[in-house]
Amino acid sequence: MAIFLVIIGIMSVIYGLSSIFGMTKEDFSKDSEMDKKLFSEKTRYFIRRYWAGLQFIAAGLGAIALGFILYFSR
Repeated sequence: MAIFLVIIGIMSVIYGLSSIFGMTKEDFSKDSEMDKKLFSEKTRYFIRRYWAGLQFIAAGLGAIALGFILYFSR
């Protein structure tokens, strides 16, 4: 289980970094009409690229830390 968490964490960090550095394609045409009314295009760009990327990195680092804790606590 610990190795699985570490692998998932590494994949999450890689995806988060690729999102922040623009290696993933962002399609704003799929945003809902409510999102388009509430947020400007600039805000939706920030949320989708940077905020989501940072969330993936944080979750990945947490999974890696939890995996190491579980592995070394045996």
